[in-house]
Amino acid sequence: MRVLGKVGRFIGECVGEFVPEALVCLVAVGLLLGVAFLGTAAYAASPVGTVTAGAGLLAVAGYGGVQYARGPAGRRKGWPAGTALAVFCALAAGAGLVTYCGCWQVLG
Repeated sequence: MRVLGKVGRFIGECVGEFVPEALVCLVAVGLLLGVAFLGTAAYAASPVGTVTAGAGLLAVAGYGGVQYARGPAGRRKGWPAGTALAVFCALAAGAGLVTYCGCWQVLG
């Protein structure tokens, strides 16, 4: 009977680790596909506007990356720097999730 209990706990641990990781992976890939779909639809509607908005987002993320690299002591105060830092962190976290998750390879 002890063996069955240990096997049950092992299966429970495996499921407990797999389910949250699979959910995070599905959310990351879903967000990636959603952004890709919205980008494609926006580019079909207005190519110049889409490229301009993408360049603006990259500029804000680049400024946020500079603020992140400065460290806590050298960062500028105020909402523009904080917003840029948040955009940089969100894009970096999204890129990290998508590259960590291997399920996107199923799509290609």
